[in-house]
Amino acid sequence: MNGRTRIALHAASATLLTAICLWPLVTPAAWLVQAALILAVSTGAGLGLRRLGTPRPMVPLFQLLVILLLLTLGFAQSHAFLGILPGPAVFTQFSDLISSGVHDMSEYATPAPAHTGLTLILVGSVTLIGLIVDTLAVTFQRVALTGLPLLALYCVGTGLHSSGPTWLWFLLAACGYLSLLLAEGRDRLSRWGRVFHGSPGALTGAPGGHPLNATGYRIAAVGVVIGLLLPVALPSLGDGLLGRIGGGGSGLGGNSIATAVDPLASIAATLNQPTNQTVLTYTTNSTSKTDQYLRIVDLDQFNGVAWTTSKHQIEDLPTPLPTPDGLGPGVPQADMSTTITTEPNYVQQWLPMPYPATDVQVSGDWKYEPEGRTLIGGTSGTTAAGLKYLVTSLVLRPSSQQLADAPAPSAAILKTYTALPADLPALVRTDARAVTQGATSDYAKAVDLQNWFTTTGGFSYNTQVSGDTGVNAMAEFLKNKQGFCVHFAATMAAMARVLGIPARVVIGFTPGTEQPNGTWVVGTKDAHAWPELYFTGIGWLRFEPTPTIGVAPGYTVNSGGNTTVTSPTSTATAPAGKPTGKTGGGTGCPPAQGRTAGQARTITPCGGDRADNTPGSATTGSGTGPLQLALIAAAGLLVLLLLLPMLWRLGTRRARLRPQPRELTEQQVLAAWQEMIDSAWDLGIPPDAGETPRRTAARLAELGEFGEEQRAALGRVALATERVLYAPEADTPASLQQDVRTVCSGLAASADRRARTRAVLLPASGARVNRRIRASVRGFRQRVLAAVRSVAERLVLGPLRTVGGRTAAGLRRLARPLRRGDERRGDGDGPDGAA
Repeated sequence: MNGRTRIALHAASATLLTAICLWPLVTPAAWLVQAALILAVSTGAGLGLRRLGTPRPMVPLFQLLVILLLLTLGFAQSHAFLGILPGPAVFTQFSDLISSGVHDMSEYATPAPAHTGLTLILVGSVTLIGLIVDTLAVTFQRVALTGLPLLALYCVGTGLHSSGPTWLWFLLAACGYLSLLLAEGRDRLSRWGRVFHGSPGALTGAPGGHPLNATGYRIAAVGVVIGLLLPVALPSLGDGLLGRIGGGGSGLGGNSIATAVDPLASIAATLNQPTNQTVLTYTTNSTSKTDQYLRIVDLDQFNGVAWTTSKHQIEDLPTPLPTPDGLGPGVPQADMSTTITTEPNYVQQWLPMPYPATDVQVSGDWKYEPEGRTLIGGTSGTTAAGLKYLVTSLVLRPSSQQLADAPAPSAAILKTYTALPADLPALVRTDARAVTQGATSDYAKAVDLQNWFTTTGGFSYNTQVSGDTGVNAMAEFLKNKQGFCVHFAATMAAMARVLGIPARVVIGFTPGTEQPNGTWVVGTKDAHAWPELYFTGIGWLRFEPTPTIGVAPGYTVNSGGNTTVTSPTSTATAPAGKPTGKTGGGTGCPPAQGRTAGQARTITPCGGDRADNTPGSATTGSGTGPLQLALIAAAGLLVLLLLLPMLWRLGTRRARLRPQPRELTEQQVLAAWQEMIDSAWDLGIPPDAGETPRRTAARLAELGEFGEEQRAALGRVALATERVLYAPEADTPASLQQDVRTVCSGLAASADRRARTRAVLLPASGARVNRRIRASVRGFRQRVLAAVRSVAERLVLGPLRTVGGRTAAGLRRLARPLRRGDERRGDGDGPDGAA
């Protein structure tokens, strides 16, 4: 395989390794196989064209034509001439599919369904990036520049995924790019010609002629390790819900349409962050935690893959806000005032507020979305970062009787908020009806669902479960009965819709942790999702199906439903909220963190509850998750590999300089010489296998600026080595260890501090480890092949020879009578035998 072919193959593999970061965006991921096949054909076409001597500018054009033909065959075959030749109809089909894919990108959350339009966009993007990489690396031989298109592909893939970049995607992309640089280095060095004298690594600076010397390997490995470990050491508020949901600060004006792609899926990444960063603080005149949920945005559309926000018209912020939709007279209510201060690094476009807000006093250009009663940044740069604002909201106290007697919702509400995908699993429907069997009202059904999730259904809280909320993930959640707030909220909302109850999913924060001065602190660990259900005459009400998290509203405690729930004592004016779920801490939390009835609850970093009368702090850290453990293990393995040359060097030095009880052997003399050569190599003087010991000694004495003592010691070691190598009978000295130490001390004295430090931590002679490992592998492979040949000889060839020998002997015995008959006939055909 020549250098150009190797570079082309590595360019294709680098593109595919980088494209793996796009894998989680669409499900199923069969499009990646399709992209790999097209990329392979395009790479092969480029290799063939270059072999034929095609002009360089024409090669990428022909490759682009090949990609177009293959995309036509895969996505527009019915519109093409002869099924492969593109025409105007093909380009029209491509345009329609791309428009459909762009529409799906705005409608679906990740992972989106693998519709044809999205598949075309992904396959086309990866193959075009692969073409650019191939053109730069192979056609124009600018391998370093390929990092730009690969970086663009990596940034797009990791930027669109809800969990952001992960260490695995980075590691694959980095290895792909480094392998491409390695292949280019080998090709470049191979053109310098053959080494006729000196060490095999004289041209490359490494043994064996490898294109990356030891320093290059270390730089690459250290760079990858730093890239993996640096994000772990830096605290971050993350993205999505606590970063830029839907592209915060993009700017809206007039009656623009507010949309969001996937704010729900980001909660998983937020809850699994290693630290609990403060998001905001607030003060309130409320005395009940059940009223202090901070709402950000509602998700009212379920497409079968995820819950998302539908498109809503927005308007200028009115003062005061309109009366909540569906709220009628006769519902007990009170006003609550909350002053909220957000952190400067809390950059997102929605404003956290209690629900339902009736008045907001906030600076900046904020727009009002009436359907969800949310505020969204209007102009570019308007975000919730570093704000202090006052929110006046209603505290609704509907009675159980009012909720049970609520009339049926309007047809418009039912059409919008009870819509379900056609592929909703039957398990969701059967569980919803089984849990609420016997309930006589929508309210009783809703409370039965909540109690089933928190108390009687056997569910447990676990943030390590995947954050998907599609129909398949929903079915798995109901089977495994493990998940976190995303699963509980999304599944209860879907089951409520099955029962004909209007429902939606809401994202926001639980009340947080109260401080001694009366201020409440909300951190990233307080991010939460919950369902809201609609009741005519009251409006949208919050429910809490997540066990061990949050506070259940008072109106869901004594409902008269099928499930009996013990509630704390409450008053008519301000019923106290009751923590939902089982008695005791959540999954994974110590028993000491279990809650006791009547005690104040705070959210712990592990995701469970902590019964405590002393307020905690929202900035406490959390434990290490499996991802961090895997990352630490991988980093430890890399560090061990980096330390392997140093450990090997220490071991060899100790063995070579060990005092000997009697006269040195020839092997010990050569080991002493090798120790001196390796010490010089570690300090920056590479060996030259083409030199004699005497010439090497002269070079070391000159470069090391030796004095008389060092020169004498070096001469004795060189003389002993020459006698072992060239004399008919070697006369070995009694000891050379002290001379070797003297020479090594002289070499170290002539080197600077950096060289001495590098010689200890990253010895260049440690490259011999790689050579020995390769030799060991080669020897092991040869022994295995010899054993296989022996077994084949004994089991296959031996019996075949035996059978062949016996067959030949049998044929010879059969041929003897025939030969005798021929001899007799020959005797009777002469003149004496003529008739």
